[in-house]
Amino acid sequence: MAKRISRQSQEQKLMAKWWVRIILALVFLGLAYGFASWAIDSGAWLAYGLGFFFIGWAFVQVKQSVRSLINR
Repeated sequence: MAKRISRQSQEQKLMAKWWVRIILALVFLGLAYGFASWAIDSGAWLAYGLGFFFIGWAFVQVKQSVRSLINR
């Protein structure tokens, strides 16, 4: 049986690195902070929703970066 050749794009290889995910988490936390402060000032429900979304996505990125750091 022939082996399959793994063809990962450069983006997939880069996303497998733990430090890239930490940088993404920091960017998402910055976005969450911006939307949260906008939501407090304006009272817009969309801004609250986006703030919570970015906080959740940052948490996912931190979790995956810790997982890839442990599995190294």
